[in-house]
Amino acid sequence: MARRTKPYKMPGFVRTAIEAGTGGYPEADRQRLVVINIVGFLAALSSLNYAATYATYDYQTLWPLVVANIGSAAMTASAPLLHRFGRLAAMVFLIVVIYSTIFYFVSYLGRNSGIQLNYIGAAAVVLVVCGQKYLRYVGIAVLLAGVLHLVVWFKYPAPRSDIQVEDWFLANLYTFSTISIMVIIFVVVFYAFHLVRKAQARTDTLLLNIMPEEIAGRLKAEPGKTIADQYENASVIFADLTGFTSLTTALGPDKTVILLDDLFSRFDALAERYNVEKIKTIGDAYMAVAGIPVPDTGHGKNITAMAIGFLAAAKTVANNHGVDFNLRIGIACGPVMAGIIGKSKFSYDVWGETVNRAARLEPQGQPGSILIDEILHEKIKDDFTFKGARKLSLKGLGRTTAWEIDYGD
Repeated sequence: MARRTKPYKMPGFVRTAIEAGTGGYPEADRQRLVVINIVGFLAALSSLNYAATYATYDYQTLWPLVVANIGSAAMTASAPLLHRFGRLAAMVFLIVVIYSTIFYFVSYLGRNSGIQLNYIGAAAVVLVVCGQKYLRYVGIAVLLAGVLHLVVWFKYPAPRSDIQVEDWFLANLYTFSTISIMVIIFVVVFYAFHLVRKAQARTDTLLLNIMPEEIAGRLKAEPGKTIADQYENASVIFADLTGFTSLTTALGPDKTVILLDDLFSRFDALAERYNVEKIKTIGDAYMAVAGIPVPDTGHGKNITAMAIGFLAAAKTVANNHGVDFNLRIGIACGPVMAGIIGKSKFSYDVWGETVNRAARLEPQGQPGSILIDEILHEKIKDDFTFKGARKLSLKGLGRTTAWEIDYGD
């Protein structure tokens, strides 16, 4: 079985902060706005660090930079407040604030401070945040960042003439600028990958809920390829609730759904226990198959044991909910075809005479009975006891012999 990567789970207070202002947007937009919030908060922390550095070095000379950084931090941290004005409002605001403050700081300290490196980092972050959906705007932001980087590089080779800044301080600023932008890029990209992993886990879960893991793997590996397989030996089961139509009228929709969820959840657990693949539910009927897509020589025995478990589960659910219903079950063994149907809404299904035989056997039984065909009987006759054989005429299939399982009810 393929190993599934568990998505990283962040602390609750962090999630609350980064998701601020994103309520009401579709999931895809919310994820992008969360990344914008992260960028705003990281930019604010970086600005406050710069402010502290300038104040510690020479507040009297560099106080305009201290004030400008504090103002920049306040503005970038307010990004969540701007989401109410549209999907791009906060991003545009951050670009204006960050690009203009970078320009101002380099004009003060010169290119040897390395502050202009933030243009490169900002361009990378814009690409990660906006992606292909807003590629035109990304191109404008990246181009503008490149132009501004070159402008400040050639226009401000040295600090302003009216301030004295030592070379070691500029070297430290260059180092800090490099580290700061690398950290911001790392965090933003890390969170973007976190979102990808989260989305992948959700997709995998959805696929595994509607098809076997092996088939899901093939579908992901070759999305456009038709998946259709022939299996020479499998067992198919149909289980249908008796007396349920009148019961639903008495229960109403809410209680009916609760009851079916309880019952079919128990069926699902039994299917997993006995290595049987659930195919689908059709109203109050449950269909499953054993022996595919991975061959299993014991599929007949497994699916019969599961069927007996179904009857016990139905009795338990009926007692728990204070209602009266039972099951009729039909099982057939033989060759089947299986594959994926649909392009946008996938469905894994099985077809063939074996499937039809199981479906025709089910209504021939009495409530609480399990009828199996001759092929399955031959496979499991030494593992179970039987009440006897019955000659039946099945629609479209002709005369056949069916056996009823004696499960000691």
